Amino acid sequence: MISTIVNRFIDYGADYNVYDKKELICIDKEDSTLLRQLKYFYQKDLEKKYSKEKSYVKAYYLHHLLDYFRETRFDINNIELVFEKYLEEKAVIEFSNKNGYVLNFKNEINDIFQQLRDNQQELINDLKGNYLINLENNEENNKNIG
Repeated sequence: MISTIVNRFIDYGADYNVYDKKELICIDKEDSTLLRQLKYFYQKDLEKKYSKEKSYVKAYYLHHLLDYFRETRFDINNIELVFEKYLEEKAVIEFSNKNGYVLNFKNEINDIFQQLRDNQQELINDLKGNYLINLENNEENNKNIG
């Protein structure tokens, strides 16, 4: 359910206004879209009883990482390279609250990376889609027959 909400907000847009007095998190007009989204979903995690899991934040990172896999010019079979480039080119890893306290999400990102490493073949199959996988298998079978 959380991933569906996050996906819809990211894909279709939302009003990412946040101000939390306890954490002193505020979305500034100068913030990038990615940073506004991260702050918003972090706030959503704070509002929920299961906030320690940072489910909204993880769904946010997973959404953008999967988009990156689809859009990248790098070989998706080399997931470590894709992870590295995602961190360099797209990911917002941390932000500071109004008191200068840095909120870092490296642990959440690493959890997602590990899950994808553990399920690499399923990830690649999903990214390629059933049609392309079946096409590759048919081409391989035709080579073996011919």
